[in-house]
Amino acid sequence: MASLDLGPFVARAALARLAADPALRVLVGGRVRDAVPAREDGPFLRLDPVEASPYEASGWRGCACRLTVHAFVRGARSADPIQRLAAAVTAALDEADLALERGTLLWIAHERSLMLPEPQGPGSWHAVVRFTAAAAEEA
Repeated sequence: MASLDLGPFVARAALARLAADPALRVLVGGRVRDAVPAREDGPFLRLDPVEASPYEASGWRGCACRLTVHAFVRGARSADPIQRLAAAVTAALDEADLALERGTLLWIAHERSLMLPEPQGPGSWHAVVRFTAAAAEEA
C-alpha cells in the first residue's frame, strides 16, 4: 500500500494551535511562524517543515511525523524565560486533539526539549522542542 504524506496538514494544524494558545499569546504575542524574517523582535516561535515517514495500520494509511518547534528569547539574564516558553509549547501540543484539513490525527506526543544559549549575544536563548505524531486516512 502506498504511503500518504499528511505532514503539511499536521503542520498547519500545529501552527494554528500554537498561534491560538492563550499561554503562548502572553509569551510571544502573534509571533508564531513557519518562516521568520532575518531580524525578528521579541520572543518568537518557528515551526520547521514536518519530517514524514510512511505509517500503516490495519485499515489506515498515512504518515508518522516529527515536528520541531524552535523558540527564541533575547535579553534574558537566565534560562527561566526560555524554559517557560518551551514548557508552554509542550503544553499546547502534547496529546493535543488537532483537527486536520485532511486525514485524522491519531496522536501527537512530546519527544524532548533542549535549551541552548544562542551566539547572538548575552541573554539570547534557543529551545528546540520535538514532537512525534501519526496522521492517517482510512484505507
